[in-house]
Amino acid sequence: MKKIIITCLSVMVLVTAFSNNLFAQQKAKTEKKEKNDDEDNWNFNNNRAPGTWDAVVKDDQINIQFYGAHWSSGRDFPLPEFGTLPNGKIGEFNLNREAGKMTFKGVFESQFGHGSYQFVENTQFKAYLEQRGYKNLDDQLMLDVFFTDINKAYFDYMKANGYANITNDQFKDLAEQNLNRKKLAEYFDLFKTEGYGHQSIDKIVELREHGVSARFVSDFHQIGFKNFPLDKALELRDHGVSAKYITEFTKMGYKDITLDKALDLRDHGVSPDFINSIQKMGYGTLTLDKAQELRDHGVSPKFISSIQDMGYKNITLDKAQELKDHGVNSEFISGVQKLGFKDLTLDKAQELRDHGVTVAYMQKVKSKNLGDIKTLDDYIKLKDTGF
Repeated sequence: MKKIIITCLSVMVLVTAFSNNLFAQQKAKTEKKEKNDDEDNWNFNNNRAPGTWDAVVKDDQINIQFYGAHWSSGRDFPLPEFGTLPNGKIGEFNLNREAGKMTFKGVFESQFGHGSYQFVENTQFKAYLEQRGYKNLDDQLMLDVFFTDINKAYFDYMKANGYANITNDQFKDLAEQNLNRKKLAEYFDLFKTEGYGHQSIDKIVELREHGVSARFVSDFHQIGFKNFPLDKALELRDHGVSAKYITEFTKMGYKDITLDKALDLRDHGVSPDFINSIQKMGYGTLTLDKAQELRDHGVSPKFISSIQDMGYKNITLDKAQELKDHGVNSEFISGVQKLGFKDLTLDKAQELRDHGVTVAYMQKVKSKNLGDIKTLDDYIKLKDTGF
């Protein structure tokens, strides 16, 4: 018996050692493969493709979604920059800019295309950037410079618009945020025509990061909101308030809505659809304050209709709000009715909840066969005694 146990232990040790060795070998192979995959994706100097792309052509623009090892990014380009695209069969086409050259390999079917790409930076232009004092020009930053089409004329353009000195961090931000000359021109035109004066590069980058485009601001101006600061535009964008959002309210008759009120409504989840849904249930015109109050208390059209479906057709909005605050819903009402109280009023349902009388409690009391507990008031009194 002792020999059998020793033999079994020996076998287990050998199996465990073999398994661990096999696992270690497999892990090493996996790590090596992952490392090679990353090298294949990111070794620009050896002209290996950093990733894949797919594209959509519309009018004179081409939108290309780039996929790298650990990122993806969509960019719009003027179609004429690419020359003839390979349609129907696999081919190559290029995009040449001062920052470098991108070679695409793939195929287009109608307006849709896909394939792989590789980017080779222009070492002379990189040296020019370094001479201007820009540091840490890694592969990713040079790719961003390429996408943004930052070239020597770009710096002349910035200088002509009052930005002669661009710091290293600002240069990086301009490239990463794809602030090309077209987008900058839109901002500059907005600042000039709308009276915002000369804004810093940092402010432009901040606007871009938060999705505040020149059109976003001008859309508010077009519907009557003028002379508000850019920081207010940032606040509006961060809270999801657009000019269209306000316009939908004005079309419903809410003419005097302010930017602050729009922010308030958005933060509390009040939408034109929310108000429309309640009005269609027969409640007439709501004030914006009332709509906000209903949302704050969790009163939705679905909640109201669920109470109406229980037979309480004439429920008011104030009563619906009161019920919601006291935890009365259609499930609670239905449960009480199933216990034999068909004529349950909403006030009584609310009273039951206020005293902690639940459907489960009523079922438990009923199972005790207490003959003197017959009415809802009896359940309330019993609950108040601590039973």
